[in-house]
Amino acid sequence: MKTLKINFSLPLLVVALMAGLLLVGVNQAKAVVTFAQNTTLALGVGNITIEGGSSEVDEVTSTNTNITISMSADQTIVLLSSDQLLLSNSGGYGFTCEPTQSRLSITAAATQTVIVTPSSSTCGSSGGTAGTSGGGGGGGGGGITSTPTPTPTTTPTTSPAVSATPTPAPSTSSGQATPASRGFVNLESVSLNDGDVVSAAGSDDPDVYIVNPHGYKRLFLNPVIFGFYGHLGFDKVKGTTSATRDVFVTSGLFRNCETEDPKVYGVETTGEDTGMLHWVNTTGEQAVADDPEFFKKVFCINTNEFNWYPKGTDYASVNQIPDYTRGVFSASSSVPTPNQYKVVSSAGYLNVRVSASTASAVLGQLTAGDVVTSLAQDGVWHKITFEGQDAWVHGNYLEAI
Repeated sequence: MKTLKINFSLPLLVVALMAGLLLVGVNQAKAVVTFAQNTTLALGVGNITIEGGSSEVDEVTSTNTNITISMSADQTIVLLSSDQLLLSNSGGYGFTCEPTQSRLSITAAATQTVIVTPSSSTCGSSGGTAGTSGGGGGGGGGGITSTPTPTPTTTPTTSPAVSATPTPAPSTSSGQATPASRGFVNLESVSLNDGDVVSAAGSDDPDVYIVNPHGYKRLFLNPVIFGFYGHLGFDKVKGTTSATRDVFVTSGLFRNCETEDPKVYGVETTGEDTGMLHWVNTTGEQAVADDPEFFKKVFCINTNEFNWYPKGTDYASVNQIPDYTRGVFSASSSVPTPNQYKVVSSAGYLNVRVSASTASAVLGQLTAGDVVTSLAQDGVWHKITFEGQDAWVHGNYLEAI
């Protein structure tokens, strides 16, 4: 166990971690550990500070390489690194890189254990800045951008935050829109925070996104991805207007921060709810030359999401990365007569939905073996009649008769 230094205004006191419990201002009623003052943990890669005044958890232990935090719902802890170390963690929580430090703030939605493994790399040496959750989710996921190569020393360091008065620019050198060109100033101006999950329900695009402080958002391509991030939940999705949503530019650049893999991948959407990852196999210097905003667009994902995607051939240039949107398919006009299909779902049933999206409401269910008539198609979705009204079912669970 590591010895902690408690930063009082008086001379430093040294407190040992005994039996895995850090005894600093314990609240006996709650049986939690409260940090009234900044508390320094000495790890092999450098010092990590637990911010005093707001941090309160069940237990904190540390080794030479990581910090293990046991938390209950609604508990919060804030970790700081004056060396701007990359604060990777098993919970997929995002961290931010500030001018003098990196900061990781964790608020538990439920009882959990988070292992924080600070990297010897720093925000500057990683070729970019931190600050997006991912993912995943979001999805994100963690919260740093990085060079797409294991040798990022030639990559210019980007600014750690979006300027409050950005210079308007119609596009990047690659011809793509930027947040500034859409009127983005900062998160405060749209009443959002780093890592907020948003959706403009009722609009032409009700999909769920997660935002970063640079004015970019990532799409949760499939609902199953949302489940890879325990700290997220549909109850945390913030409703917003389509105008606010569209101020953020959608990005499909990902990095597996859980394994600290420095490679950056671009997503190719292959269907309504499917995609494929391609390694952007170019130098960091060339990536920035092709797209000055490149490193502001990279969202961290965890290993579960990374493994969910099939992998395609490498992209040799940033310019090969396609726009990242869910597949949009027009209704097929090539179906001259109705087609008969049998439900073959291994689960024994198939959800019937209001529209051609897994995010739409469920009207009811069909049973395996039921026969339906396909009236039209929208990508992999089939339009049918269900209880006297138009409805949609997913074609992956249908077999032509």
